[in-house]
Amino acid sequence: FSDALDMTRMSLRHNTHDATRNALRTRYVLGDMLGQSPQMEQVRQTILLYARSSAAVLIEGETGTGKELAAQAIHREYFSRHDARQGKKSHPFVAVNCGAIAESLLEAELFGYEEGAFTGSRRGGRAGLFEIAHGGTLFLDEIGEMPLPLQTRLLRVLEEKEVTRVGGHQPVPVDVRVISATHCNLEEDM
Repeated sequence: FSDALDMTRMSLRHNTHDATRNALRTRYVLGDMLGQSPQMEQVRQTILLYARSSAAVLIEGETGTGKELAAQAIHREYFSRHDARQGKKSHPFVAVNCGAIAESLLEAELFGYEEGAFTGSRRGGRAGLFEIAHGGTLFLDEIGEMPLPLQTRLLRVLEEKEVTRVGGHQPVPVDVRVISATHCNLEEDM
C-alpha cells in the first residue's frame, strides 16, 4: 500500500509540474467554437456574458461537448477586456480534473501543504493550485466528483478569498476566478 501511495504522489508531482508549466497558456479562444447553429451562437453569447464578470461559473454538459474549451474562452475574453483597462499581461489558466486524482491527494493538490503535513511531504511545503492560479483562473473539471469535505473547503476559499495549506495555520490570500464543469446534473445528485 505504501509503494502505491508513493507512486501516486510521484505521478501527481509530475502532473502538477506539467500543469504548472502549461499554466500560462490557454489553447482555446472563442473563435475555436465551430458551428453556425442558433444554439452555438447562444453558447458564444453566454460566454461573452460570463466574460464580463469575475464571478464563479459552473458549466454543465455531456462528456466531449467542449466544457474546457468554453472555460478557456471565458478566461481569455475576461482577461482581454480586463487587460485593456488594467495593463496586465499574464494570467494563468490552471486546470485540474477532480475525478482523476485520488481523494487523499486532491486536498494537498488544490490547497497546497506545509512541510511535515504528511509522510513524504516536500521540504518547505508546496503551493497548491489555488496559489498557482493566483491572478487567473482555476478550472475544476468534474467538480461533482469532489468529496463533500473538500467542497466545504472550496466554498470557504470562494467566500474568503484565501486558502490555508494542509498542515498550515496562516491563510494565504488568493485572487482566483473559479470555473467548474460537470457532466452530471448536480441538482439531481443532491
